[in-house]
Order: sequence, then C-alpha cells, then structure tokens
Amino acid sequence: MLETYSPSGSEQRLADLLHQHMLSHGFEVRKDRVGNVIGEFGNDGPRILLCGHMDTVPGEIPVRIEGDFLYGRGSVDAKSSLAAMLVGSILAKERSTLPFHVTLAGVVEEERSSDGAKAVIASGESHDLAVFGEPSGASNIVIGYKGSLQLQVTCLTKGGHSASPWLSKNSYEEASEFWKTLQKSLLENDSSSKFSAVTGCITSAIAGNGSNTIPSRTTLEIDIRIPPGLQAVHLANNISEFARRYEEGHQGVRILIAVKDQTEAFLGSQDSGAVRAFRWAIRKTIGLQAALVKKTGTSDMNLFAQSYSIPMVAYGPGDSSLDHTENEHVSISEYLRSIEVYANAIQQFASLARDASVTSNYATVSS
Repeated sequence: MLETYSPSGSEQRLADLLHQHMLSHGFEVRKDRVGNVIGEFGNDGPRILLCGHMDTVPGEIPVRIEGDFLYGRGSVDAKSSLAAMLVGSILAKERSTLPFHVTLAGVVEEERSSDGAKAVIASGESHDLAVFGEPSGASNIVIGYKGSLQLQVTCLTKGGHSASPWLSKNSYEEASEFWKTLQKSLLENDSSSKFSAVTGCITSAIAGNGSNTIPSRTTLEIDIRIPPGLQAVHLANNISEFARRYEEGHQGVRILIAVKDQTEAFLGSQDSGAVRAFRWAIRKTIGLQAALVKKTGTSDMNLFAQSYSIPMVAYGPGDSSLDHTENEHVSISEYLRSIEVYANAIQQFASLARDASVTSNYATVSS
C-alpha cells in the first residue's frame, strides 16, 4: 500500500489493490461514484463500519525498513490504520463464533474535501458501530476531534507607488494587522487544554505583483480549529462582525470574509460500546489500560457524528506528530499489535451486542 502513491485525487491504483485483496478474502466488493472501495461480509449480528482513508498529502517518501520502522508516505496517516482494520476484520471473521456484519470503506479525499466520507454517509446505510482508521497509538483510543473553520480573508486598499509608501495603505500590512487583532480578540485564551481552545493560523498569503506597486489586494487562507460546544457558524458570524467593526476603525481598508468549509467538533462518550470493546481488546492484546485521547485535528469522524448517533471511535497505529512530515514512519511491531486489537475489538463488540440483545429480550418477556 505504501508503494502505491495515492495523494488526494489519485487514489485509483490503491483502490484497485484493495479491491483485489478484499475479493480474495471473501468480501463482496464494489466501487462507488466517487472512487471509494467498499467491501462487506456477514449478514447477521451488529453492523460494524470500518472507515479508513486511502489518500495522503502530496510528497513521496522512499519506502524502506530500518529496524522496526517502516517509512513511507501514509505509513502513519493513515495507510497502516486502513491495513490494520482490513487484516483485523479478516482475522475476526476467521476466529469469531458470534455473527457480525462488517462494512470496510476505503475512502477518498479525506485530506482535502472529504467527498469519500460524504458519499458513504449519503448512501444511507445503517450501522451500529463506526471505527475510523487514524493514528492513535496502539494503546490509545480517540474519542474526540476539534471542528474546523476554513476562512478566506481578503483585504482591499487603494494601493499606490512603492516609492511613496506613506501615501497609501498596504493591503498586506493591513491584513497582517487584522489577523493579529483577531487573534488577540477572539482566539487568544489561557486554557491549558488546546482541545478546549479556539486556535488558528494562516496557511497561505497572496499579495502584490512585484511591480513597484503597493499591494492593493491581499488574500489570507486561515485554518481555525474549534472545540466542542462552539458551533462553526457562530464563530464565523462573530468574525464577520469583528471585520465590520475593524473596517469602521480603519478608514480606507475593506475586509471580506468568506467561509470555504466548516466542520463541527465531536466528543463521544467515554463509556460507549465502541470504547468498551477497544478497551477490552487493548488490555487483552497489549496488557495495558487504554488511554482516551482528544485530538486537536479534524477527521471524517466529525462528519459521521453529524448524521449518526452511534458509538464511534478512531483507532490505529502510529504517532500523529509524524503526520504530513518528511520523516513519516510507523513501528512494525505496533502495527502488528493494532491488527490484533482490531480483531479482538470486533469480536468483543459482537459479544456486547449479543448480551444487550439477550437483556432486551428478557426485559420484553418480563414486562
């Protein structure tokens, strides 16, 4: 999988590889309209969705093994997780005495538009559990992600000749000042938990044409991450209002705010069926008490949480601080342990579902 380079928008070859592998292990496999590859097996028992993304950020890394470490683009984010859930589900099918239904979705565009996840949601299929393949570390379970607000901020001024900068306002300087003021007013906080704080940064800045002219137009791309309890639309409205007041105090400056994308934050229960199944599996496989993690990034789990009220977690091998870096690598031994965690967690969730069903039927009879 690592040797099959698959940046967002170029996942087809990897989809073909996964298609063939799932077919050879008894999955019913199809590709959907956006390029997702979907494999299913089982008819009875709880319906388990395993969702991992095939795409990576751009930039190839030579695939190599050094000791216990496997290097390559996507080794952490998130091909090792997708591979672990695939192999783990196959092992669970071979070992389990209880029925369960697995839908394994290798989705496209997670790093960009999330079109793959949106297509899975739009299919309307029901699930009792959803697990998302993302790096958590083999002994950790991710129960929450911050939301995101992607903004385009355009600053307009009259501009002028660069030989007389005192006569004209510079849109780049004004845009920078606006951003600093916004940070202090709406984004600055003293919270020790970055998960609970509103954070943000400039990811792109375009200004000027280099022709002895003071820039009259500057465009900033801004990525703001939002904690649970604060809706993206409310923050966007507050920023727009802040820009309006900023204009009033800065004659000759216009600030235009455009929302490019927004995703709400998600924080799941610490005692859901998903958490209990993975806690049990981690203790059985690794011998450790699982840690529950809240991440400052955003994943496809956020989107599913807006449409499904079911237990959901993210799990997979790897150190997420290596995401999108040139040093991306995963521990092979950790990857192998995560496969066993997936296999055990799937079987445990089937057991929890059976026990819940028995309890429900008993309650019905008793009443």
